[in-house]
Amino acid sequence: MTYKLFYSPGSAAMAAHAMMIEMGVKAAFVLIDNEKNEQKSATYMKLNPHGRVPTLIYDDNRVMYESAAICEFLTERHPEAKLAPAIGHADRGLYLQWMAYLTNTVQEALMHWWHNEYFVDGAAEQAKVKAKAEERLGKMWAFLDGELAKSGPYLCGSTWYACDYFLAMLIRWTRKMPTPGHTYPHLNKLVRAAMARPAYAQMLKDEGIEQPV
Repeated sequence: MTYKLFYSPGSAAMAAHAMMIEMGVKAAFVLIDNEKNEQKSATYMKLNPHGRVPTLIYDDNRVMYESAAICEFLTERHPEAKLAPAIGHADRGLYLQWMAYLTNTVQEALMHWWHNEYFVDGAAEQAKVKAKAEERLGKMWAFLDGELAKSGPYLCGSTWYACDYFLAMLIRWTRKMPTPGHTYPHLNKLVRAAMARPAYAQMLKDEGIEQPV
């Protein structure tokens, strides 16, 4: 199977990018330069009308977007990689819970921090949105750190899954916050575990980015 993944460095494509490397699939990784606003170009908007990355092309001309959906799609197509528990596996429910929580709750709060201008107008109101997002995220990191302390070292226990790649990606997005996610001890261990995996390390290298720990 051959794929084409459109990405920007450090974007929501990170998890899928690392997974595709680990899976050993045939893939072309196509850079979309946000600095040049290429994600809003007419050509790219035909693929993804929301003007965001990632976008995945598969089976020659089929197109899909949304990071968590792409990750789950890849795990289903490549079960031999064992990056998701199979249907009926004891970890399946927890895995689905974490994938939904990370994209619906944590990623949403991160969007409020990074792009508060999407939600309200005016500098004063945007500052309030950012502050509230930071407060919410602090509670989420504390919660996730506690879950890892109790049941870790990974989100579903002793097995590394796509949800762990997704969490490591989101933690990188906190690097400019006063209290980044990687400063929590058990989240830090998870990030270090991600960086110790050859595929994640290669993804960081390929995208030309670093991840603080």
